[in-house]
Amino acid sequence: MFDIVDGKVKINADDLAIPVFKKIYDTDKSNDKTPSFNQISYIVFMYKWNSPYAALIDEEVRDRVIKKDIFGDENYQIENIVKEAIPRYKQFIHTMSLQFLERNMLGAQKLMQFYEMINWDEVDRTGKFKYSARDLAANLKEAGNILKSLESLKEQVRKEELETANVRGGNQINMYEEVHSMNAI
Repeated sequence: MFDIVDGKVKINADDLAIPVFKKIYDTDKSNDKTPSFNQISYIVFMYKWNSPYAALIDEEVRDRVIKKDIFGDENYQIENIVKEAIPRYKQFIHTMSLQFLERNMLGAQKLMQFYEMINWDEVDRTGKFKYSARDLAANLKEAGNILKSLESLKEQVRKEELETANVRGGNQINMYEEVHSMNAI
């Protein structure tokens, strides 16, 4: 469901068969359908796990940046029809492995915030450092393992997406075949 290739959202006819996305497309009366593709692109860039914006973990920051890039205004007001489509999109993409990846990425973010709060020069009441070089080294080693685990989870989600790209007739959906593409970056 919706793919991102070379920084562009690719939409095929099957994606527009979903009623809420068809409604976004059909209510757009422009000839080139750019507004509807911008709205759908906003949803995909905002919530797809491998979006170029996914590195912006804070959802409010990601929202502002995407709005600025797509609509030219970080304060752009998302239309109600787009707000209706967001939970539907999330339902379609949230597989077990994707949910697991998202929760682990959130955990990694919390760990980074914890590291930012640590004062490595802090001492206890006896004057001894609270954190040792050994603590730091152990944390650095584990950080590498965490990153490897996240990459492994991403690969599993990628494989799962390919496996679930089968249509009812048993045919494979060509994820790169597009009805329209939008270059928002």
